[in-house]
Order: sequence, then structure tokens, then C-alpha cells
Amino acid sequence: MSLKFVHQIIIFAGIAISLIFAAWCFTDPSVSGDTRFLVAGIASIFAALALVAYEIYFLKKTRRLILG
Repeated sequence: MSLKFVHQIIIFAGIAISLIFAAWCFTDPSVSGDTRFLVAGIASIFAALALVAYEIYFLKKTRRLILG
């Protein structure tokens, strides 16, 4: 298992965790109407988008490298 593959798995896990947290912030009935959870959900979505952008950047950068 290469370091590049492990890096991709960790980034993917971060994206998944961010989106799951955002879904929880938006759908949990016990925190309905609390603006702190709305802000946290929106911030989590932005974090997931930033991780997607980083993943694209990382894949483009490592495509040129010879990793063996």
C-alpha cells in the first residue's frame, strides 16, 4: 500500500466525516432552530468542498511523480 493511496483514503474519510456531520447538524431534531448548529453544518460543507479541491490538486500534482 503506497503512501499516495493512504493519503487518498484519509482525504476521502475526511470528506465523508464532514458531510455526515453536516447532515447531522441539519437533521437532528433536538437542535432544531439553533443557529450554532446551522453555522457548524455550513462550515462542515465548506470543509468538505475544500478537501475535494485539495484531493484534485493532490492527484494532479502526484500524476507527474514516479512513485514506485
